[in-house]
Amino acid sequence: MKSLYYQFVNFIQEMNALWFTIIWLLLFASILILIVNFFKIYDGSQKKFEKLSLLVLAILLIAVLVFLTYIRK
Repeated sequence: MKSLYYQFVNFIQEMNALWFTIIWLLLFASILILIVNFFKIYDGSQKKFEKLSLLVLAILLIAVLVFLTYIRK
């Protein structure tokens, strides 16, 4: 299992800076979209857990973004 982790870390570290930036910006845009959808006023037809799941997903994506940035350093 460790070798898979180290392969992933090496892949991220050796990735072209342009591709890493594109992936980083796509994740960041996804986070912003999820947060905007979380705070958007809705007509009440959505269930509360669906709205909360957007925020949880955004938090998980932020964690992935921080992890990728930390690995890249």
